[in-house]
Order: sequence, then structure tokens, then C-alpha cells
Amino acid sequence: MSYELRVKRQKTEDRRQKADFYFLSSVLCSLSYVLCLLYSVSISYAYDSPSPRILPIRGEIKNSNNHKATVNIIDSPSVAGEVMYLKDIAEINGEDADFVNKLKNVAIGYSPLPGESQAITDEQLKLSIKRDRIALEDIKLNSPQRINISRKYFEFTPQQLRSAIEDFVESRKDITKGRIVVDNINYSGKIILPSPDFGYEINAGSSLTSSGRKFFNIIFKTDGKFLKGLNIAADLKVVLPVAVAANHIKKGEPVSETSIQIEEREISRDLSQIVTDPRDIVGKQAKVDIAKGEVIRIGSAETMILVNQGDVVNIVAESNMLRVAVKGVVRDKGGKGELVKVLNVSSNKVINAKIIDSNTVRVEF
Repeated sequence: MSYELRVKRQKTEDRRQKADFYFLSSVLCSLSYVLCLLYSVSISYAYDSPSPRILPIRGEIKNSNNHKATVNIIDSPSVAGEVMYLKDIAEINGEDADFVNKLKNVAIGYSPLPGESQAITDEQLKLSIKRDRIALEDIKLNSPQRINISRKYFEFTPQQLRSAIEDFVESRKDITKGRIVVDNINYSGKIILPSPDFGYEINAGSSLTSSGRKFFNIIFKTDGKFLKGLNIAADLKVVLPVAVAANHIKKGEPVSETSIQIEEREISRDLSQIVTDPRDIVGKQAKVDIAKGEVIRIGSAETMILVNQGDVVNIVAESNMLRVAVKGVVRDKGGKGELVKVLNVSSNKVINAKIIDSNTVRVEF
């Protein structure tokens, strides 16, 4: 290597060492400055630290002594109305009557259905209070995080339902004798009403004069307002004394007092077609064969024919002072007590006369 090249390298190395020296010197100076600054701050904090600054207080301090009212939530409250208010679920106390009254009438929301329950949180309760422009700072609220609220109810029991239908049937029955038995009421669920202060109306879908399956509609009301409607099915047994054949009565035979008897039977057909009074059947003749023990219907017998068209009878006309009898010819057939047309043979006139027996008809003056 030449002499000039060695000299040039040496000068370059010298310049690099000087640059490194200046850089390290500047770093050391900076560190010294930082250390000195930290030391001065620590000394000032240890020996000359000022007291904390207290900000001036403006306005009234809100504390427990400044609450306008205290609200204590009742344990497991139960409400009655359709809308629940704060007064329904809490005890509210305070000296400001207007403020307390405003709190009492804070609407919480719709009540659960009668017999059911629902839960609200204390945050929901606070929102309801704030919604009525009441500051939470003005009240002391003692509430659990979760409030379980139930709805009061009244149960219309199965026995009450039976009694209601029996009373209705008794008031509507068209019979003066006998009895109606209510059985197999077809309603198994609970009848839940919001209040015991209610009335009801019952209507029947069919006649109550015979046994069988009947349908009833019940409407519950309070103060004229509809509460609930139910459709109920029940079996009715109509039991009353009726005329039955004491022995076999053949078609065309007269029905006498000894051929019938009165027994208590369940009526499965329309009562209007059943003979209940012996006077309605005695003296008539059977239109059909009536078996022993069979319930006698109105249509089972008819008035016994005493005279037929062409029969010769005595026409009797009488008063307190006079009695006249002439011959006549019957123009119609009929039974005892019925009016028939009769030709007066003497005057050749047709008159109306009442049948007395198979030989006699009477003209009334």
C-alpha cells in the first residue's frame, strides 16, 4: 500500500471517532438534564406540596334529608285494575301532599290478566317515574331489582256454575209439577273473573220441557260492562208425574179411570204431547194400541164417537118452565159435548145441538 493511501485512511478514521464522541456527549447532556428535572420535582412534592384545591359549591346538596317522599315497594304486590299505578305496588310517604299524590298516580303499565303475574325491574319503575317528570333525586326509592306483580281474581266455581244453571232452569221451566235435574255440565276449566262484584245473564238455546243435551250461554258483566262469555252444555232430566197405561188398551177401546195410573217418569219428548192430567184422557177412545206401562200421549186417544151421520136422535130443548123433545137426524159425527148439525124432522130445519149421549142432543135457549 502506498504512503498517500495510508494517510488518507487515517484521516477518515479520525473524523469518524470525533463524530461518535460528539454524539455520545450530547446524549449524556440530555440525560443529565432529565435527571436534574426529576429530582427537582420530587423535592418540591416532598417538601412544598400545596393542599388540594376545593371547588366552591353552588346550589343545594341532594341528600337523604332533602327527599320529598319515600317510596317503599310492597313485597309481592297484587293489583286489581286493568292499569297498575305506583300506589298499587308501593307505600308512599311525604310531607308534600301534592307531590305524594302525583307519585301515587304514576302509571306503571297494563296489569297482567286476572290470576296471572308479571315482573318488572327497578329500572323500568324509574323510567315510569321519570316519564311523569318526577326527578329521581326528589324521592327515596326502596325497591328490589325485580318486582313480581300479580292480578287479583275471583273464581266462579263449578258448584256456583251448577247452581246458576239450576236456578235458571227452575225459573224457566214450563211445568207446574215434577222436577228438572241438571247433570253432566260440560266445562272443565277455571272461570276466572277480575272481581267478585259481577252479575250474569243466562240464555237457553232450546226448550227446557224435555230431557236431553241442552246448551246455555252465560254472559258475565260488571256495572253493565262485558267481562266474559261462556257456552255451556249440560244434560237435563225432566221428571214429572204422567199418565201411563195400567194394562193393555186396544185400539178403539174407551179409556177409563181404571185403565190408567199416574207414575213419575223422565220425559224425553216435548211435554206438551204428554198426558199429565187423567181428565184429559178418561172418556176418550184409543186411536192406537197402548201397551201396559206406556206413557200416554195426547195423540194416543181421541174423543169417543157417540153419534154418526144419519143417526136418529132426540132433540131436547128445555128451560126452567118448559121441556120440548122432537126427533132429528144427525148430519155429522161427534163425541160427547161436541156440537153437531141436526135436521129437525118436524120443522125440516137444520140446527146446531150439543151431544149428550148416543141418543140425545140438546139445543140451548
